Amino acid sequence: MRQLVIEYVLEGRERGYTFTSPTNGFNDDTLKSVWRSAMPRGQGWGAETYRGAHSLKSFLLVDGRVALSNVTVTDQRDESGRAGIRRAEIAIMSPGAYAEHLSALLHQYPAKVQAEVFRKPGVFERRRIPKAKSDGQIVLSHPYRHAEGWLLVEALLVKAALDEYHSGWLSGKVIPFTTLALDYREESALVILPEERARQLKNVTVVEVR
Repeated sequence: MRQLVIEYVLEGRERGYTFTSPTNGFNDDTLKSVWRSAMPRGQGWGAETYRGAHSLKSFLLVDGRVALSNVTVTDQRDESGRAGIRRAEIAIMSPGAYAEHLSALLHQYPAKVQAEVFRKPGVFERRRIPKAKSDGQIVLSHPYRHAEGWLLVEALLVKAALDEYHSGWLSGKVIPFTTLALDYREESALVILPEERARQLKNVTVVEVR
């Protein structure tokens, strides 16, 4: 498994978001795919509510490998003083290593979160969840208060992705998911939004996760 890092750089010739980890050994198509997909969609990450927010985002690469982006909203500000700067650590692995990686992640959550996750029914065991859009995307929502309170939601989606890996869904075993985004458009097949964002959507079926 290899890793890439995308950060916001304030100094030097190339300011702004850039790869700060070595990119040797990755072809242009892979780097472009990672660059396009690593960050969760939406505007407004600079709101105080999202300081320290965390999101996991998985996606498929053109060569068949799987990428899992670990994104954090940092305390950093850009040249104009704007907040909401994010940092992404992207792990790239074979499909065969994907399930093992998700399982390891699931067991890293606090014991209280793990107990809740395994007590609740799986996301896809809830019969009321529809295949909401023609492209198979499922948009979920949950109230967002702070990063710590979102851990259970994140863990639920990781478990759902792990369960679906074993059972198969859509066109293959890997279900692309995003555990926190501010917009569903151009997002993963399984994506969850803060409830206050989901309320603003029109003509989109959104399922509440409780």
